Amino acid sequence: MKKTVKILLYFISTFYCCTLSAQTIKIWENVAPITCKQKRSELTAYFPEKEKNTGISVILCPGGSYHHLGLRGEGHKVAKYLQGEGIAAFVLRYRVGMYGNRHPAMIQDLQQALTLVREMCSEHSLDPNRVGVMGFSAGGHLAGVAGTYFDVDFMALPDVAAPDVAAPPALLKPAFVAMIYPVVTMQQEELVHKRSRRNLLGRHRTPQMERYMSLEQQVRPDMPPVFLLHCKDDKTVDYRNSLRYHEALLEKNVPCKLLLYEQSGHGFGVAPKGEAAGWQHEFVQWAKSVK
Repeated sequence: MKKTVKILLYFISTFYCCTLSAQTIKIWENVAPITCKQKRSELTAYFPEKEKNTGISVILCPGGSYHHLGLRGEGHKVAKYLQGEGIAAFVLRYRVGMYGNRHPAMIQDLQQALTLVREMCSEHSLDPNRVGVMGFSAGGHLAGVAGTYFDVDFMALPDVAAPDVAAPPALLKPAFVAMIYPVVTMQQEELVHKRSRRNLLGRHRTPQMERYMSLEQQVRPDMPPVFLLHCKDDKTVDYRNSLRYHEALLEKNVPCKLLLYEQSGHGFGVAPKGEAAGWQHEFVQWAKSVK
């Protein structure tokens, strides 16, 4: 009997700890009117223990070719690792192509997430000036868009692909951007990840929109610091996406760090095998150094 009670208490305490460690927030819930598609968009928050809290927050954008989302490997697993390092992590379920979404739905979700996380900072002893974004593959492109167009309010004009509506940089500008094996270009045919481009911009995209979303062509000197990681044996997204972007960042004197590995492939999230093992430790140290 005692053994049964102990087992029951164990499972209750485990469930209780899990519910404390991860909280889900519907990001458009208090915004009216919202569409049926917006109802899927949500943040899952992982707050660190008070003793470990660094004050840093990261919004995570999983990859999936802008078609679907790798929420487990490039979302929740990464969030739990960062949580253990004293960094608050927020996994973003943003709108994607498999449900009929196109740009600007994805960046609208990320900008709304940035707004909400900053609003939550005081309640959880986090620094609103140290909220960064991290994305993987196509999610890396999305993170890069947030770091590029932080003074454009995509949420203001939901039916316009490239709105000319100014936004306060303090509200939408990430403190830093981390792009892990990212999609970068939408225009250089020998490098572009065609599936991501198709899901982001649709089949009837224009050259103007391709250029607007080619991040290597849109670098500006007032961008936040950028952390890049890519592997030369990446068979999904050509590693030269990161190389070209890194060159453009250096040209504009944007603070940046590039980790370029020979091997480890694509899609490994926080648990790579081989040469890239340990990249997450380098990211944490880098993020702590960003002021």
